[in-house]
Amino acid sequence: MSIKAGWKVKPHAAIIGAGRTAFGEQWYKDPEKLMMDAGVSAVESVDLGLGRRDIQACYFGSFLYQTTNKLGLVSGHMARELGINIPMNTTEAACASGGSAFYNACIAIKSGMYDVVLVGGFEKMTDRSSKIIDDLMFAADPYEFDSGFTFPGLYASMMARYIHDYSFGDQRCIEALAQIACKNHHHAVNNEYAQYRRDITVQDVLKSTLIADPIRLLHCSPVSDGAAAVILTKPELAKKYTDTPIYVIASQQATDDISLYTRESMTGIKATRLAVGKALREAGISIEDIEIAEVHDCFTIEEAMFLEDSGYYENGKAWEGIYESYESFKGSKHIPYIKNGKELIVNSGGGLKADGHPVGATGIRQIHECFTQLRGKAGKNQIDKDLNLALCHNIGGTGGIATVHILARDIHE
Repeated sequence: MSIKAGWKVKPHAAIIGAGRTAFGEQWYKDPEKLMMDAGVSAVESVDLGLGRRDIQACYFGSFLYQTTNKLGLVSGHMARELGINIPMNTTEAACASGGSAFYNACIAIKSGMYDVVLVGGFEKMTDRSSKIIDDLMFAADPYEFDSGFTFPGLYASMMARYIHDYSFGDQRCIEALAQIACKNHHHAVNNEYAQYRRDITVQDVLKSTLIADPIRLLHCSPVSDGAAAVILTKPELAKKYTDTPIYVIASQQATDDISLYTRESMTGIKATRLAVGKALREAGISIEDIEIAEVHDCFTIEEAMFLEDSGYYENGKAWEGIYESYESFKGSKHIPYIKNGKELIVNSGGGLKADGHPVGATGIRQIHECFTQLRGKAGKNQIDKDLNLALCHNIGGTGGIATVHILARDIHE
């Protein structure tokens, strides 16, 4: 299966296994134990067998572990837990820590330095739940923190500006941003790992507690604990381990100012636009070719901005597409966005909003979701259509960094 005649791409790497923990309140597990559980699950998921001794390096993503868990030197902890003495690297990129770890692992495989690596992400946020709002502000400009902002406040500023610039007083814009939350909760109902497996309504969102006007509680992703892991290998070795590898055909990263007040725009995320553009060019496809996408939705406005920053909808038009799509497909197992007769399913497992958001684990959880969906192994939550192309989008802060990965089931070699 290919997108168009003659389409060819040379993959960065191949994914041969994936594992994760449930997301939520994991009171009785230390962060390193969560990461070990996910890592062992990923190793054991490899169809044709893989031992821990086959892994040549590990790449981990985490943001707050030193503050929230009084934990340092993750490499030493994981060497003990996994029982292997190999190079291990930990990446901090705020909410994009997992995506950045995956980006670095792809470079390592593509360079030829390693044949097999484990990539993991973890966070245990409930150990410091009373201080987590302040802790998360490490990913913002200190001046924003000193001015009294929190992350809900920063995203509320972006959401308010978006509504002001593009709704023209149309109440459907407000409803569309609530529909994102409803869609993602609906997608999580059949996801056995998700933190919130229940449907909500637009009115539930709009009547929920006001956090930072116009953001309400049900516009926000939760505080979560959890871990996820995947196994990468060279594309030419993939069939040694599984008959159904998933190929990484693009892996890109971009950055932008950490502060909102120095950005080009408050109604879009430049790092997303740059990373998506580079990834699509590398893969030789357009955004319309993507069938499923895991999109960073720590607040619902972020998913709407992705749809515009990626070029799927025109600037200022995403809310209209969201509203029309939701109203057309409400009640379906998965609710797609529609454009020119094509469908894009976003956050098939519930996204950060409902699956959960243990910060460092999120980027790897996105890879896990797309890996299982492309292989047809998502159980009761499997999308009911043949799939070949997926995109994973992970950002840090309010857009200071973004990683984008494109995965394919079938390629021309």
